Amino acid sequence: MTEKKIILVGCGNIGSRHLQALTKLNGEYLVEIIEPNNDAVSLAKSRLSKMKYEKKIQRFIWKKSIPENTKNSDLVIIATNSKNRVMIIDELLKSGHKRFLIEKMVCQSIEEYDELLLKMKKFAAKGWVNTNRRYFNGYQKIKEIFKDSKFLHLSVFAGNSGLGTSSIHYLDLFCWLVRDYNIKINGEFLIKKIFENKRGDDFKEFQGTLVGVNQHGLVSLTFLPLEKQEISIQIYGDGKSIKIDELENDAHIFNQEGKNRLEFKFGHTSELTTQIIEDIFSKNNCLLPTLEESQQIHTELFRIFNQHIKNILNKEVKVCPIT
Repeated sequence: MTEKKIILVGCGNIGSRHLQALTKLNGEYLVEIIEPNNDAVSLAKSRLSKMKYEKKIQRFIWKKSIPENTKNSDLVIIATNSKNRVMIIDELLKSGHKRFLIEKMVCQSIEEYDELLLKMKKFAAKGWVNTNRRYFNGYQKIKEIFKDSKFLHLSVFAGNSGLGTSSIHYLDLFCWLVRDYNIKINGEFLIKKIFENKRGDDFKEFQGTLVGVNQHGLVSLTFLPLEKQEISIQIYGDGKSIKIDELENDAHIFNQEGKNRLEFKFGHTSELTTQIIEDIFSKNNCLLPTLEESQQIHTELFRIFNQHIKNILNKEVKVCPIT
């Protein structure tokens, strides 16, 4: 069996979860981990040490920066924050890398996104955005339940989280369920404040309500700065409704037959990435949205968050401080 090569760029909290998922892949592979931060490396090595894997055929190499001669990978995972990410991907494209699994948000502006799509096309490369709720078994079953619905309404209520960080997951889930990515988002109901982001001073957070609509449905997301973490979702369509508590792994369907329990389990990156990579290696494709499919959601989020910042600070913003 030919050894596969995976490059993992960024190995902090999310990157180290991808790393754990890599240990569950079958076969021989070499993983080059690019992470300059010593604290992140310590965290990642600690999490890796808890995993069981065949060290003779599953090799992990740690590096501080991307080597100039790094070539011929089977997949690159980009798990850095969104700042300067397009520059990193450009460097890898020029070295001949062709397949990318990219954490959300992909970048920080419409201009950067357009630039990235042009570069991917120039080098005949392919990229997927890791909005991975599509890989939850529960949501795959729900998609089947609502497959004939002509109009779907998805609502999310969340506490102790932020729209800048998490809204893209549910916007993508909605677009995937209704098979329509041409979404328009209204940001008029955001709380009139810019919140700090735990990921550092370069990033900000947003709370309040976003409303999105396309020809096949409506999505509303309400995220509030509460002390208690919670995520509850309701999906309506064709006389059926489903209520989901993601943190409690609890879901029920309500229809003419009454109330019935649905099997639902929250999917973690340390599990889901394994299946995603296996799909990419076997099919050269996966359930995740391509960069092209995710562009409209990114464009709308950049637009409404930048407008919100302008309204509060009274200045134009082109780079959206989210990751």
